[in-house]
Amino acid sequence: MSKPLRAFDVEFVKLSFGEHWFDFDINNDFFETFESSLRAENLKLRLGFTKGSNTFTLQFLIEGIVNVECDRCLTPINLPISSNNTLMVKVTENLLEDQDDIIYILPTEYKLNIAQPLYDFILLSLPIKKTCDIVGKDCDPAIVGKITQVIDIEMQETEGERATDFEEEED
Repeated sequence: MSKPLRAFDVEFVKLSFGEHWFDFDINNDFFETFESSLRAENLKLRLGFTKGSNTFTLQFLIEGIVNVECDRCLTPINLPISSNNTLMVKVTENLLEDQDDIIYILPTEYKLNIAQPLYDFILLSLPIKKTCDIVGKDCDPAIVGKITQVIDIEMQETEGERATDFEEEED
């Protein structure tokens, strides 16, 4: 495991039963480890860790800004995100395959790395379509103009092909 991700280890064996809170800063090294194009701008995690005898409940409160590219014009935009996700961890002798919101660990484990679920929750908090208008900006007119020009040319070619196909069918 790489060093940037070790910062996201929670040594639960040292914790008493009950609720505990941890704060994490998420920086660009975190995203680079996942080979992601995302960049962090003041991104923070507040992790609630509730320890029971054989189960743990993790509450991920993610707040901050990520730097992404606009899907339309590729301009960098700072996109605010806010996310509240819950993850269950169950300690079991028979290791089972993890589910969407449940992770299974063996009783011999003493720490839990939360980096992968954290990364997944950040990705899930992003809108499907990330465009400049989400943050109140206008897309780069030069890029949008070129895209529009290419789309117009392709539309004209497609319409011309349809007309030719129709004329051939009439003969």
